[in-house]
Amino acid sequence: MDLDGTVTVLTGASGGIGRAVAHHLVDQGGRLVLVARRPGPLAELAADLRARGGDVVTVPGDVSDPATARSAVDRAVQRFGRLDVLANAAGFGPPRPLVDLPKAAWDATIASCLTGTYVMCRAVLPPLLAAGRGRIVNVSSIAGRVAEANRTAYCAAKWGLEGFSAALRHELEGTGVRLHLLNPAAVATGWWEVTDDPQPAEVLDRMMTPDDVARALVWVLSQPDHLQVDALVLRNTTSPWSQPPVRG
Repeated sequence: MDLDGTVTVLTGASGGIGRAVAHHLVDQGGRLVLVARRPGPLAELAADLRARGGDVVTVPGDVSDPATARSAVDRAVQRFGRLDVLANAAGFGPPRPLVDLPKAAWDATIASCLTGTYVMCRAVLPPLLAAGRGRIVNVSSIAGRVAEANRTAYCAAKWGLEGFSAALRHELEGTGVRLHLLNPAAVATGWWEVTDDPQPAEVLDRMMTPDDVARALVWVLSQPDHLQVDALVLRNTTSPWSQPPVRG
């Protein structure tokens, strides 16, 4: 896919991986509908991208809310007249033992990592299927392949995302719409500043950067239509969270 001129709905855009993806797609000539919960950082990102020549619109809202998804699709069609890509980069999950994990935290993790992906995919599929082309990229995690203590909600959501993505990929066979999955190991984002499991600077320095994941996502999208990349596992060999992707 030639990314110049493509229209992407990008979730989780206001920080971390999503923000890096936004910059890389704009650098490739892409046009963006930016979706995130935090209006302030979302507006700041949009201003930054426009200063670099990017053509972007914003949709503040929760990705697990169907109204947010409908608004994102409507803005893409109204502003750009088309929709080519959905990149699902939203997601978080507090690291706590199950006995200390309140239901609200469980619900929020499942909503952001799994339900939001379902809601966004369901919203973009009608225009993509009608066009007979398009790409969906779901950003999962190594936690979708490797179980880890104190990550019950996050692992449940990401393992669920693995199954969801595999099943949907089969549904889309022969439609011209492709689905790809990224499984990065630990990434040094602002999430570590607010988590219950803070890491020292020397550990963060050995994690992957959001740019690492963004470059991988752009590479996947840039592959020709005859080449299907089902899943791409990203591991930093210097990171303490770089186990081989073994289930169980």
